[in-house]
Amino acid sequence: MNSQFLIWFMVLMAFHLFLNLKHWARQPKATARLYAFITIITVGLFLCVASGYQPPMPTRFFIERVSPWVFSIIHPQ
Repeated sequence: MNSQFLIWFMVLMAFHLFLNLKHWARQPKATARLYAFITIITVGLFLCVASGYQPPMPTRFFIERVSPWVFSIIHPQ
């Protein structure tokens, strides 16, 4: 992946997190936990991609496995 994109993504994510920290205290606990969970998942995926590991994604499974199977059913040889 493009290193410039990764750097800007990290900067924008950190800026967004900084802007929202003051609002966390006023949010209901469930909303704050959900926001923290989504942030942790995003940071985890970012670190995986930045370190060169491509995590398995559902769309890749669909493109590589399901789509050819469906195509073979629709257009038999």
